[in-house]
Amino acid sequence: MMRPRTLLALAIVLLTCPVAIRAQTTSPATTQSTISADLAPLFELELGKLYAAANAPRYQQAHELIERYFSTPSLKDRSAISHQLQDIKLDAAVVGRLVRVRASWQNVAPGTYFINQPFGPFEVKYFLGVPRSYKRDVATPLVIVLPTADEFVTNPPPDNKGVIEIYRKWMAEELERQRDAIVLMPLLNLDELYGPGRIGMNNVIQPMLQVTDVVNIDPKRTYLMGHSMGGHAVWNLGLHYPTYFASIAPLAGAANADWQRLRLMGLSNVYPVIWHDADDQIVPVEPTRAIVRALRGMKFDLSYIETKKLGHNPPTQVLGQVVETMRARTRELYPKEVLIQTNKPDTAFNRSDWVQIYQPIRPGKEQLLRLQHGTGPMTVNQNTCNVRASIAGNKVTIQSDNVLLLRLYFNDQMIDFKMAVTITVNGKTRFEGFLEPNIDEMLKDQVFLGRGWRYYTAVVDLDLGTPTTRPTTKPAS
Repeated sequence: MMRPRTLLALAIVLLTCPVAIRAQTTSPATTQSTISADLAPLFELELGKLYAAANAPRYQQAHELIERYFSTPSLKDRSAISHQLQDIKLDAAVVGRLVRVRASWQNVAPGTYFINQPFGPFEVKYFLGVPRSYKRDVATPLVIVLPTADEFVTNPPPDNKGVIEIYRKWMAEELERQRDAIVLMPLLNLDELYGPGRIGMNNVIQPMLQVTDVVNIDPKRTYLMGHSMGGHAVWNLGLHYPTYFASIAPLAGAANADWQRLRLMGLSNVYPVIWHDADDQIVPVEPTRAIVRALRGMKFDLSYIETKKLGHNPPTQVLGQVVETMRARTRELYPKEVLIQTNKPDTAFNRSDWVQIYQPIRPGKEQLLRLQHGTGPMTVNQNTCNVRASIAGNKVTIQSDNVLLLRLYFNDQMIDFKMAVTITVNGKTRFEGFLEPNIDEMLKDQVFLGRGWRYYTAVVDLDLGTPTTRPTTKPAS
């Protein structure tokens, strides 16, 4: 078997080999000197009805500070920058929208690129396919494709040149199939795969977050698909990071573990497009049928394609049908209802859209789960906790079970800040009052979620052990 260090060594080989795929070396860290007036059209497109020509110089000034904020790791410096942003006196919603625009966006030529560079504490390695239609001022769909390891575990394994050709072929096929979308294919690590360990999942999620520094991705049209081993990973990643995906397409894959299945209710705003063949001799179809039954029992939208006598590998016609169905879905960025169920102590995995569970009332004993692939073990709580939250106007209604600490996120597209917000939990009013937009809170959350994917300008923290009626956001200065 080809060891992961051999695959990772491709980072150098791909940049030097005569048959190498071209390297895109755009850096996510942007200095003030790279900011130019040609960002003005992007500001106008992003702000829409909030755009005011008289404020153009202030937009430019704010954006320079935003670029500095995300290029510095210093918490002290970030705090100082957020105060400078507040001093410009732009509405927090305007700043929230400006955050998505990057000075590093270029009109990248169509083709396939290999990205290998630091990204915060991570080093991202992935292939990027740019369609002929790409323009930096048009938000473009993103399709993340997770190929299997089959072609790497041959005897003998492919050499570096062979691996290059494998990825080049895959990317050419996906660019032809996806046509008008950006295609992202993570470089496979044979030890970690794509999870379920944290390192493996980060080998997918961190490239997804970093690619928004390189090209203009549409956060409403981000998709994840994979077959077999990749199909298992699609389920797992979709269940742990539901905020990001409009649709997921697991092909001949399943989520068999209890700690995965209990998270199914988190897919309420993600559209699964599922394919499995009834005669698959490699991955049995029944676990997929069980997931489909569970999702339909929760009355979730989904598309299930079950074929016969095709075996484990989907033919071209099936792939085309899956892609067309998946790509037809557009995600609501700020949905009216959010569901979470989890037994993970990791706060990062207990966030969906505008709801985040911080602590259960009764976690029970911590349990260590041994992972078949990847770095482990994994820790889960003995007891699950869940939240069903809905918003209508300025009223939020929550049903929760076994939740002690809960955080809710808001912005101008969800509530009217000129009116009081009322939050009831299990029939009791837990908050009633006005919220003040706060740029510092918004930027901190974008560091957590990833720059530009969402913006929330106010938060409410609820301790469900004791009633509270006061807002937790600090008034904007």
